[in-house]
Amino acid sequence: MIKIEKKPKILVIGDLMIDSYLIGKSERLSIEAPIQIVDVEEEKVLLGGAGNVIRNLASLGSKISVMSVVGNDETAKSIKQMLDELQTKSFLVEQKGRKTSKKTRVMSSNTQVFRFDQESKNNISFDNVKKLYSKLQEKINAYDIILLADYGKGVLTKDFTQQIITYANKNDVKVIVDPSGLDYSKYNGAYLIIPNKDEAEKITGINIENNDDLLQALKIIKEKFNTQLSLITLSEEGVAVLNKNKLYVMPTVPLEVFDIIGSSDTVLASIGFSLALNNNILDSVEFANLATGVVLRKSGSATVSLEEIQSDQVYLDRKQIEKNISCKLN
Repeated sequence: MIKIEKKPKILVIGDLMIDSYLIGKSERLSIEAPIQIVDVEEEKVLLGGAGNVIRNLASLGSKISVMSVVGNDETAKSIKQMLDELQTKSFLVEQKGRKTSKKTRVMSSNTQVFRFDQESKNNISFDNVKKLYSKLQEKINAYDIILLADYGKGVLTKDFTQQIITYANKNDVKVIVDPSGLDYSKYNGAYLIIPNKDEAEKITGINIENNDDLLQALKIIKEKFNTQLSLITLSEEGVAVLNKNKLYVMPTVPLEVFDIIGSSDTVLASIGFSLALNNNILDSVEFANLATGVVLRKSGSATVSLEEIQSDQVYLDRKQIEKNISCKLN
């Protein structure tokens, strides 16, 4: 396990949203159209997007701040209330005419059958970029690390993202990015960008089929976008890391995968949490793999606690001991 000697102070900047779940059962078809009728038995409303990163950080025990832009609507009010409940220090700017993101998923017998989105995707205004950047300049020394949760909804514009990274670098504050889209030049100079395998293939032009391909892709990302570290997430297969010019493929917890929704948020939160405590990248990725292993066994946008991670670590240690004993006996 990583060293946890304090509660890290972490700033999250990105697209906040609501994840709404309508949960029920489907036992009949509609006479109006060839579709299922879901009898809704429960509705869950959770923080999503950058908010899910915050939920994971809160569950891990971080001190959290957030900066973002929302609309003047009921969704924004719900977000503010939930952030307050998580004791998050919020600097949210309201933009007139903007629709705060809300994603509604219809679930039948633990299966997602439909989703509809209500949101604005246009870039935030120049004036609101100025407000956020001014707040960042004022508070930069209050943070151990900055996490950029980009979902392509317009908060992290290219200019704003570059302003964040440049100013953070001047103040020796690491910036970790969960990217969106294919223009990674907006993340140039970040301490670490965390693409998944599909994203890595698109931005490097490499069809990743083996470890040699992984190594080449990792080197391209590091050199092309001027990052300090380089890694690629491989979903339930784990994480590939470039460390001191060597490739490390670190598997996640080898347990059943139930739902991948929100797993990238957990990766960003857990790696950011660990690096904020000055742990090295390999220990941080091992910690993130344990955290992701827990979340993959849960339904929807789930979170993970230190207790759950420690429980999985004990389980894996016990299995390794049993494997070693078996090898000796044979």
